[in-house]
Amino acid sequence: MSDKTLSASPKPTIVRHAIIGVTTLMAVLLYLDRFAVGIATTYIGQDLRMSQTQMSWFLSAFFWSYALGQVPAGWLSDRFGARRMLTLYVLAWSIFTGWLGFAYQIWLILLLRLLCGLSQAGAYPTAGGLVRVWFPLSGRGVASSIVALGGRAGGVLAPILTAWLIVYFSRDADPTRFDHSDIVDDRNFVMAFQAERDSARAEIVERLQSRFPDSLRASLKEEIETQVVAKNSEVVSAFDSKAKWFEELIDQVAIQLKTTDLYEGIDLSRLKLVPEARMLLQKQTDEGALAPDEVLKLNRLVTEALFPNVVKQFRGAGWRPTMIAYGLIGIIVAIAFFVVARDLPGLHPWCNAAERQFIESGSEAVTIDVEHPPFPLTEILTNLGLWGNSLMQAFTNIGWLFVVTWLPRYLDQVHGVPLKWQAIMTAIPTGAGILGMYLGGWWTDLATQYAGRKWGRRLPVLATRFSAGLGYAICLTLSICCVPGAAWLPWAYVAALCLMAFSVDMGNPAVWGYAQDVGGKFTGSVLGWANMWGNLGAAVAPLIYNAVLGEHPQAADWTTMFGICLLAFVLSGVCSLVMDSTKPLARAPVK
Repeated sequence: MSDKTLSASPKPTIVRHAIIGVTTLMAVLLYLDRFAVGIATTYIGQDLRMSQTQMSWFLSAFFWSYALGQVPAGWLSDRFGARRMLTLYVLAWSIFTGWLGFAYQIWLILLLRLLCGLSQAGAYPTAGGLVRVWFPLSGRGVASSIVALGGRAGGVLAPILTAWLIVYFSRDADPTRFDHSDIVDDRNFVMAFQAERDSARAEIVERLQSRFPDSLRASLKEEIETQVVAKNSEVVSAFDSKAKWFEELIDQVAIQLKTTDLYEGIDLSRLKLVPEARMLLQKQTDEGALAPDEVLKLNRLVTEALFPNVVKQFRGAGWRPTMIAYGLIGIIVAIAFFVVARDLPGLHPWCNAAERQFIESGSEAVTIDVEHPPFPLTEILTNLGLWGNSLMQAFTNIGWLFVVTWLPRYLDQVHGVPLKWQAIMTAIPTGAGILGMYLGGWWTDLATQYAGRKWGRRLPVLATRFSAGLGYAICLTLSICCVPGAAWLPWAYVAALCLMAFSVDMGNPAVWGYAQDVGGKFTGSVLGWANMWGNLGAAVAPLIYNAVLGEHPQAADWTTMFGICLLAFVLSGVCSLVMDSTKPLARAPVK
């Protein structure tokens, strides 16, 4: 169809819907790449031998650069246009995400996460500016909620798809392959051969040792006694991981993993096994025997359970190709966005005059500012409402980030939830956020219509911060009153966190609407400024969690952490009280 035909058509075209479509697709990828590492942290940490503190910095690194990149990225989008810059941002973070699959040094994986954060920083500020120029005022809340909903959809998809891809890409991994690289901690690997009498591990560890040569068993016993004496005397004993006997120990484990009767006749159900191992045991019970390759796989899974957090999970080999696959998908999304998007309706060959008129009705006229005014720093620093909005986002992220970072660890360590269910339970609260995000768009548009801009933006944020805090209040109560063990208890926590996530996302469209009202032609810059503070909160959140929990948290530590998250949402609600959409930046008058 020619441009002339389009222009002559009395019926508005719907190019704006295509714009929102590719922008939402971008948002799905944004959160998919951002939180894919959450469910993969165990495998990444084992692969690179990272401590919990190092993992905390790994999770935090993204948000430091993401936060500090918000303002310049938003300004660059205002300066050079959304189409060009957002395409560049998607390409960049996709390349860095894919590169994670080739990183074998801790410093490199930290650097790549910093670069991912920096390149993702401009995504939402740019998307916010795009919504402003492609939708009239009356529809911006819904349009913003659809884009943000795409992000939450990516957040829901991230743990489930990542877990599935990791298993898929490791389907051909050899479970009997075992060498020094499969041991995360050499000293603790040796000490794990000292099982407590009558424990679930004792008989199984003894069976494994009984197949070692006598000389190796003697050396192993001697080393364990040396380490125990040193520990009791509070003296650090040296450990030679290159000793001949230790290399022989690794070789012997590899040999035994290839035998089909390693754990035959032992009740393995007493161990804390992953679902795949339990499925194999059930098949063995039902059919009386397993195929040889299934027995070898069970050998490896049982051995991993004998040495938790010491022997790598062989399924973890799939995390690297998973990251590479995400990078390739991102390149495709970047191309799709560049083909469909334009900076202004007037520049789009598919958009007719009727649609342009519809977009401009009830809104300020949108043009490209050829003078490219400088970043409005003074106006931002002197706007009290924008400070309240910024701090509100910071405290919100301190409370919210737990779900997508530390929840799998909590479910594993406190409730013993297996990987598959960790992925599902982590995705459910984020899924609840999708519904909240969609309803929030309608809510803020209706509230603005009936209560005006001031309370139409403020009330949805204020109410949802306190209701999100209620979710953590429920977690805190459960943590104080209930002893872990009941099958229903982890689901009760998930339900409470659903209330939290639903509430946070229900208020987010009002946050976007506030930035568009206050920012005007500086919407990208204003969104970038507020997002910077919000993501500084996200950056310190893993460090706060780690400071409270440490390497081996107790029940009381988790209780304290729930209390901190509750306090963060209370402070977030208080800060939202000064948000006022009727007081825009000095150079961005409300129309």
